[in-house]
This record gives sequence, C-alpha cells and structure tokens, in this order.
Amino acid sequence: MADSMKLLKTFNSRIDAELAKSFLESSGIKSIVMADDVGEMYPAASVYWGVKLFVNDKDFEIANVLIEESSEDMPQ
Repeated sequence: MADSMKLLKTFNSRIDAELAKSFLESSGIKSIVMADDVGEMYPAASVYWGVKLFVNDKDFEIANVLIEESSEDMPQ
C-alpha cells in the first residue's frame, strides 16, 4: 500500500521546488513536485498556482525542519 502524501510547501517556481526536492532526497527523503503548468509548456502558470512539493506523511516533520533550516541560510 502506498504511503499517503502531504503538501510540504508551495514554491513560486519549479526551479526552487526541484532544488528543495534534491535537497530532501540527499537526506534520504523522497518527494514529488507537482505543478499545473501543462507539462512545463506554460511555466508562468506557477505564478498563479505555485509549484507544490509533497512528501510522505511519515517524513513530513523532518522534511519540514530541513526545509525551514535551509531557508534560514538563504539570502533574502
């Protein structure tokens, strides 16, 4: 039976979401990026709906901590 997925964060761009996904996967946490951008044909659509990063429910807490800590280290 598949684990249930939970929305971790919504990003403004696919690039930011993919970077976060790679960061989580380097820590052993699987994640999925979902965007309503017609298969990346209309990347500007992410401005309206965002790009969502999902993780398994069981990994949500640690993934949230990792993403929050990493965003504190990023320049504004």
